[in-house]
Amino acid sequence: MGTPSIARHVSLIVLVALAAVTGCQRSRSANGVSDATFVAVMADLKRVQDDPGLNASQKAARRDSVLQSRGLTPAQLEQAARELAQNPTRAQTVWQAVQRRAADTAAKAVAPPAPAAPPTPK
Repeated sequence: MGTPSIARHVSLIVLVALAAVTGCQRSRSANGVSDATFVAVMADLKRVQDDPGLNASQKAARRDSVLQSRGLTPAQLEQAARELAQNPTRAQTVWQAVQRRAADTAAKAVAPPAPAAPPTPK
């Protein structure tokens, strides 16, 4: 898990940002990655990348774990991003979903638990 792996993941994030600007056509890529899966994986990868508490090797391990948990390889995700980059409107919609999901999940992770309801008198 060295520099080439980190470079691949960073280039993947760049490709997704490019996809947000340049486009997408389908809700499922030719390699079978659905938009929902793409959004979930990219949101997870964004949270890993943005986590200041992780060092480089921990981030690399977490990125690999995120992909493995969805049964994806970096090449499959990269191909889905390339296909997404073919329609700017769709890519923008997908990238906004990635941003929302990453922010929503991050907010839930730091939100304090709801207070317990007081006992009801008998």
